[in-house]
Amino acid sequence: MKKITLLAALFAAMTINATDLWTGSKHVSWSDGGIQIQKEAFAEALPGQKIVVTFTGASDGIEFKVMNANFDHLAGSREAAWINGDGAFEQFLTVAAVDSLKAYGLEIIGANFTCNKVELLDGKTLKDGFTVWTGFFWADEWKTLELYWNGYAGVDWSKATALRIYSEAGRSDFVINVILNAWPDQGGENVANQEAMTAGEGYMELPLTDELRTKLAEASKWMIQFNKETGEPFNVTDIVLVGNFSTAIDNIVIDGKAVKTIENGQLVIIKNGVKYNALGAQL
Repeated sequence: MKKITLLAALFAAMTINATDLWTGSKHVSWSDGGIQIQKEAFAEALPGQKIVVTFTGASDGIEFKVMNANFDHLAGSREAAWINGDGAFEQFLTVAAVDSLKAYGLEIIGANFTCNKVELLDGKTLKDGFTVWTGFFWADEWKTLELYWNGYAGVDWSKATALRIYSEAGRSDFVINVILNAWPDQGGENVANQEAMTAGEGYMELPLTDELRTKLAEASKWMIQFNKETGEPFNVTDIVLVGNFSTAIDNIVIDGKAVKTIENGQLVIIKNGVKYNALGAQL
């Protein structure tokens, strides 16, 4: 009896932060439209949580967009996010993603799948720095993680010193290519590979020059390519810009004393009655 009670308590603790954002059965396509979830549903969303979309009958890709005037892609979402058959897709939330969801809400769209459920669940703890993308991406033979520009649109590049690519490889003898805009034979540029990087604890780090900062900032998308070489395949988990981002709050150029508080589980800074997030962006 005690074992059953303990298991029930553990299950309740694991699911206490689960939120059903949408349930039903809707065919999603460019002609039929997508699933639209209003901003109020994300009032208590936190960076590091994940949106989980359960689907059936998929034969193409899935896209996450914020419902602003341009229906921009959600910060930290992937281009070429292919889904097939029946399953579930996880979209982890960066700080920028949470801010935009709270401001505009979300649309889930694609060419062909039936959506059955959309949930907001606990996910992971974000790394230090500015998270461009976080999740799980399987790096096998010549696999490419393609990231929309929205993920790095809010970066203060004057503070960025390096790009870190985190993985569960446990080694550094694999290929990484950082390609911008398109494949090189289609007008893009391979701006760095693993030979320009140093190995850290669980990551490969690319130091940023002024030239690299400019190219990364102006790129329409990042294409980070992996090849496992002779070792085992592995998960890539985070793409993070590191630097002096911790001082962003202190650099808000307005007079008056700043008050730090917690609202809906996230840090909020209030100066002269105006609210800012931890990166110094006005809320």
